[in-house]
Amino acid sequence: MPYCVKCGVELDTKLKACPLCKTPVYMPDETDENANKPYPERIQKEHPRYVNLVPSKAFVYLMTFILIIPLIVCLMIDLRKNGTITWSFYPVTSIILVWILMAYPALMKRYSFLKVLTIDIYSLVLFLISLDAYSGNFLSWSVYPVASLLLVWVYFLLGFLFGKRHPFFLAFIAYISTGLYLYLIEQATGSLWFFDLALPLLTLLLALTLLTFILSRFKFFGGIALVGLIFCAISAFCFGAEFIINRFVFGNGLSLFWSLIVAGVLLPIAAFLFFVQRNEELRLYLEKKFHI
Repeated sequence: MPYCVKCGVELDTKLKACPLCKTPVYMPDETDENANKPYPERIQKEHPRYVNLVPSKAFVYLMTFILIIPLIVCLMIDLRKNGTITWSFYPVTSIILVWILMAYPALMKRYSFLKVLTIDIYSLVLFLISLDAYSGNFLSWSVYPVASLLLVWVYFLLGFLFGKRHPFFLAFIAYISTGLYLYLIEQATGSLWFFDLALPLLTLLLALTLLTFILSRFKFFGGIALVGLIFCAISAFCFGAEFIINRFVFGNGLSLFWSLIVAGVLLPIAAFLFFVQRNEELRLYLEKKFHI
């Protein structure tokens, strides 16, 4: 029999309220399953709100009028004093570049990260080439930053087009584009280090990357063992890199030193991760212990 929670009177099971004090009858054994629970079964994750970094059109219009003032002032002073455009070319082109980088995303009806990145990189490329050409030496110092910007754009383009769908093709294209970039730097500097140093290092990196992709498809290297596989690949790359560098610099690649230190740290960790992946009891214990 239920009792009133306020006055303690014994109540009939059919009553909805106490006849003396009118307190609603609470029966914990007959709670409604559809009633709202005081707390959710799972903690709801708060997803961060999307932050739109693209400026509004009103802000672009305001900044346009603000940037026009120093542009006109620089041109007027230069033309008044020298009769032609001399030093004002540099601040004027810089102001135009700032306006393009700021205004282009806001004035587009539809834009994506790749489109904005493409316009930004090619605007910087044209800006650097124009500065180099105006200084009197076409494509002298601007070759290095321009080639670096184009390489960054190629990396982003490959990641956008292929991503995780074609990792092997992505690795090959990145290998070729990076090799061409380094070869261009070698030809621009007039030195000889690409075929003896850069190309072997790139080939070693490509081989270890492809091997890691292939082995990661096996069940043994799943989960936490994948981190151990990456540590093994890093150790192997350090061995090969020190051998190639020592052979290029000193003519003897067998005297290894710093790669042994890296391998001495990473390989025991990799062996422990492989053991944890194979031992289910230890893996579950660590997951509970460290809330993984």
